[in-house]
Amino acid sequence: MAFITDSDLVKEVFNKHHLYQKQLSNPLARKLIQGLINVEEDIWAKHRRLINPAFYSEKLKLMQPSFLLSCGEMVRKWEGIVSRKGSCELDVWPDLQGLTSDVISRTAFGSSYEEGRIIFELQRERIMHLTEAARQVYVPRWRFLPTKRNRRMNAIQKEVKSWIQDIIGKRLKAMKEGENNNEALLGILLESNLEEIRKN
Repeated sequence: MAFITDSDLVKEVFNKHHLYQKQLSNPLARKLIQGLINVEEDIWAKHRRLINPAFYSEKLKLMQPSFLLSCGEMVRKWEGIVSRKGSCELDVWPDLQGLTSDVISRTAFGSSYEEGRIIFELQRERIMHLTEAARQVYVPRWRFLPTKRNRRMNAIQKEVKSWIQDIIGKRLKAMKEGENNNEALLGILLESNLEEIRKN
């Protein structure tokens, strides 16, 4: 595995993606890492083309209020703690995790942000289970055994899929009714996907 920090090299990898194949042979890694990061060639190019509009500068600027709102809530919480106690030692790690969850939920799902937070928490639990599994001796086909952890991970996966399908369904219905909510990542992606469908 290689980590690239030079922006010119990153650009080259993205533009010549067919030369850089991804190796995800470990079933645990495949279960954890799904989506754009592990697809290849034509599928990768299509998905990248669909997601690109979300990262245009004018679209990113529309997401700024979500960042400000989430940061403001966290700072107000800290101010409340300090005003009650005068001064205090504060473990900021849980709040920073919550901030990450809030920002991702607000920017990805917009008005469905509370549902997005639920998805984020479920994914956090799933990662915890996968991390615990990674610390144990690898047993081929372990994920098919009906252990308590495997049953919970499968239940989480089904629940997340259900939540996402519900959010997408609501957003598509709103778009058909003429509601324009393209400041959230989901709205941008759905609009991009609909444009791609119209072209073909």
